[in-house]
Amino acid sequence: MNEIKNHRVINFALSFIYLGLVSFFTEHLPLPFIAMLSVLCGWNIYLTVKQKQKPNAWFANGLAAIALIIMLSSIGFKDTVVLFVAMLLLSCVFKLLQAKSKQHYQLIITLTFFSLSAVYLFSQTIFTTLVISTFYILNFAVLGLLESSHSLKLSSKQSAKIMLLAFPLAVILLLFLPKLPAFWQLPGPKMAQTGLSEQVDPFDIAKLSNSDELVFRAKFNGTPPPTPYYWRAIVHDEFDGAAWKTSSFLKQALILPAKKSTSENEAQYTVIAEPAISDWLYGLGFSSSESPNVIANTLGLLRKQQYKSKVLQYTVNSEPLSSTSLNKSQQRFYSQLTVSNNQKSQQLAQKLKNNSANADEFFNQLLSYFSKNEFSYTLTPTPMRGENTLDQFMFNNKRGFCGHYASAAAFIFRSAGIPARVVSGYLGGELNKNSDYMTIRQYDAHAWVEVYTGAGWKIFDATAVVAPERLNGSLSQSTTLNDEFKNNINFGLVSLSNYAAINWLRLELENLDYQWSSWVLGFDKDKQQDLFATLFGNKFIWLVPIGVIIILILSFTAYFIYLNRPKASTKQPPLVNEYYEIIRWANKHAISYPENATPTQTLEHISNQAPHAEQQITAFCELFKQVRYARHPFTKERKNQAKDLIKLIKSTKQRNL
Repeated sequence: MNEIKNHRVINFALSFIYLGLVSFFTEHLPLPFIAMLSVLCGWNIYLTVKQKQKPNAWFANGLAAIALIIMLSSIGFKDTVVLFVAMLLLSCVFKLLQAKSKQHYQLIITLTFFSLSAVYLFSQTIFTTLVISTFYILNFAVLGLLESSHSLKLSSKQSAKIMLLAFPLAVILLLFLPKLPAFWQLPGPKMAQTGLSEQVDPFDIAKLSNSDELVFRAKFNGTPPPTPYYWRAIVHDEFDGAAWKTSSFLKQALILPAKKSTSENEAQYTVIAEPAISDWLYGLGFSSSESPNVIANTLGLLRKQQYKSKVLQYTVNSEPLSSTSLNKSQQRFYSQLTVSNNQKSQQLAQKLKNNSANADEFFNQLLSYFSKNEFSYTLTPTPMRGENTLDQFMFNNKRGFCGHYASAAAFIFRSAGIPARVVSGYLGGELNKNSDYMTIRQYDAHAWVEVYTGAGWKIFDATAVVAPERLNGSLSQSTTLNDEFKNNINFGLVSLSNYAAINWLRLELENLDYQWSSWVLGFDKDKQQDLFATLFGNKFIWLVPIGVIIILILSFTAYFIYLNRPKASTKQPPLVNEYYEIIRWANKHAISYPENATPTQTLEHISNQAPHAEQQITAFCELFKQVRYARHPFTKERKNQAKDLIKLIKSTKQRNL
């Protein structure tokens, strides 16, 4: 049978699902394409409300061709994952606009499950999971409506029951199913568009202070190392006159394996990194990691090998950066300058060099220079143009973000023949005291200089003297920069954190999302093995597959029994439940009535003994006769009338008491 019994409801529900999906992809799909999908969903809702005929095949195909051109021109062919998701959404929305038969809707509902699952390519947060699970329930409900005349509310309840029954089985499979590698892998979609890049432009780094996007979380094992926390990500060793870049020489060195740290001052911690377009990871000092999918290099930097679109949890061992050394050729490499601009800065470097006996004294003199010459730290630096931007900053503006100070300082060190390099990463982080972990967001992005002196590599950061409060905690916690930060940040809970209640809610949601990332998204093979060892011990690990098989058999048996259990009819005829409410009320107030009387006779006896409620009981009795004996339809109005009468019966007694 091809008849659709709930055509309008199905159209509304599917349009609502796809409008929700469009909202999830606003950050990943171009605005023209998002607007086009929204218009198509709105058009389908309009046709459903007005009960107008859907567009014919010729018109719809012509419109689809135009939409395809818009999609390809706005998205392109570089990001195949985004293109695949866009094609899936577009085909489903157009099919919904043309759907007329049951087979059409069955196809759309099936594809909708794939569309909902595609959201997890871009976000795996607990909020996303809750919303998408709700859409799954609604889509299952729509599937049920194709074969029944039930209401959407009833079908959604049945769908929710099925999902709840499947939830324990999902938990069991998550915990006990062996963590096998994927049979194939898709390239990761573009994410974290505001993240770090291999080129440090001061103004690009300053733009990151506008974003509260989560970058990573870190939790230390044992006592945390002393602050400040400089989370290294990318080293930049080549200056082109305007920005610092990562040279091809350094990129080639990145493939070399790092030596395992053996320092007594080693810090150990766990990092949960969010999906990002870059494969750089984060660590303190000279870092190494034995986690799968993470490689370290001779600079003490970490990189992700694959799975850019997944949350990655890895462990890190870090030792002080000063423990590494350079040979003479490496010292020459980190001291060279290939440009001759910014003459004033070079002159300043020579002046400080003449007054310094060694690199350490030069280090202190430059730091003192920034401290004594009225430099200031700002999140909104004044744009500078031309070939001598460093000179403009050092001798005219003197207002800048961390990138300005790092770029100028590294240039001055190299002008004096001292090995130096710019490092971009993140500074500090917000400590969540409930679970003792740190949250680092895009606005914590930072750039500093690593200088090679007689004591090895040292961190030079003019922020220490220009804005010392910035070294402790997160940028969002800085009191001196609070007003500028709140005006600069995108609207969100962070921008409203001045209010105690909102800040408490923000921290609680942070903690919940951390637990989700740590125990669900981060439940990898190592954690699974630890769980097995705790439950069964290393000697009885063979019990795991047997236990999984037994649990699955029991789960499916219980589900089969549940579906085939005898169902007793518990639905009462109209007004019976309301009648018994009056009986219970009469018993409570010691009002007698004959036991073998009919319902209407019982109501008459009760009304005679309760004159304060006689009018309401009599009215209910008449309503009972109409519905139960005269077979009048039990409409919504009559149902509400019965409820109101019972409320009046109960309240009149209380008023007379």
